[in-house]
Amino acid sequence: MRHVEYSRIEKILASLFVAFLLVASINFLRELENVPLRPDYGYYQEKYGIPDLYENQSRLAKLEKELFQVYKGTESNLTEAERLYLFRREEYRVALESGNVTGEKLKQLEDEYLTAKESYEMAYRRYLGAKSAYEKVHSQLEEFNSRIRELEIKANGEYNRAYQAYRLKVLILKLTFVLSLFAASLLLLRRYKNIYTSSFVTYSSLLLLYLILSAIWDTVHTIGLSLFGALATFAALYYIRREYFRPERVYKRRIAQGRCYNCGFPVKDDYLYCPNCGAKLKEKCEHCGALKPIHLEFCPYCGR
Repeated sequence: MRHVEYSRIEKILASLFVAFLLVASINFLRELENVPLRPDYGYYQEKYGIPDLYENQSRLAKLEKELFQVYKGTESNLTEAERLYLFRREEYRVALESGNVTGEKLKQLEDEYLTAKESYEMAYRRYLGAKSAYEKVHSQLEEFNSRIRELEIKANGEYNRAYQAYRLKVLILKLTFVLSLFAASLLLLRRYKNIYTSSFVTYSSLLLLYLILSAIWDTVHTIGLSLFGALATFAALYYIRREYFRPERVYKRRIAQGRCYNCGFPVKDDYLYCPNCGAKLKEKCEHCGALKPIHLEFCPYCGR
C-alpha cells in the first residue's frame, strides 16, 4: 500500500473541517428536538382542573389568613376580659364577705362585677365564633391542598409518560441521522482512503460519541456518565493493549531501537544471536539471500 504524506496545512484544514462539521451537526441535533410535538405540562394541569383549584386555594388561603387574625384578636380580647372579670368578681366577693362596704359603694362594685361578667361572656362567644369559622375554612383549605396534590400526582404521571415517549422519538431521529452519517463515512473510507475520508470518519465517530454521552447524561446523569467513562476507559485500554502491544509491533519497535526483539537487550547490527537470551536475530531473505532482521515485513536490501 502506498503511504501518502500530507502537509501541515492540510492536516490543520482537516481538523477545522471536523470541528465545523461537529458544531453544525450538534446544532442540527438540537433542532431535531423540535420535530416531534413536545408535551405541554399545562395541558395536563388543565385536564384535571388544577388551575381552577389553585384559584380557589388562593381565595381560601387569603380568607384563612384574615380569619386567623380575627381569631387571634378575639383570643386576646377574651384574655383581657377574663382578667378584668376575675378581678371584679374577687373585688365584689371580698367586699361582701368583709361587710365593710355597704350602700352605694357596694352597689357600684356589684354593677362593675356584672358588667365585667357580661363583657367576658360576650368575648367568649365571639372567640368561639371566630375559632369555629377559622377551623372550618382551615379544614376546607387542607382538603383543597390534599385534592390538588392527588391531581398533581396524576397530571405529573401522564406528563412524564408523554415526555419519555417524546424523548424516545427525538433519540430515534438523532440516531437515524448520526448512524447514517457514520455508515456513509465508513463506506467512503473503504473506497477512498485519504485524509478527507479519514476526517469524515473522525467527525461521524465524534458525533456518535457526543450523542451517546448526551443520552446517558440525560438519563442517569453523573452516575451513568461515570459508569460509561469507566467502561470506555477499560475498552480503550484493551484496544491499546491489543493494537500497540501485539508481539509483532513490539518486535518491530525493539528492532528499530537496536535491541533484541525477544528480551529488549541492546544488540549490534552484526549480531546473529542475542547475547542475553540467545534468540536468533537474523534470517536469510528468500529473494536476495542477504541477512535481514527477523520479523521485518520487507527486506531492507531488496525491498521485497
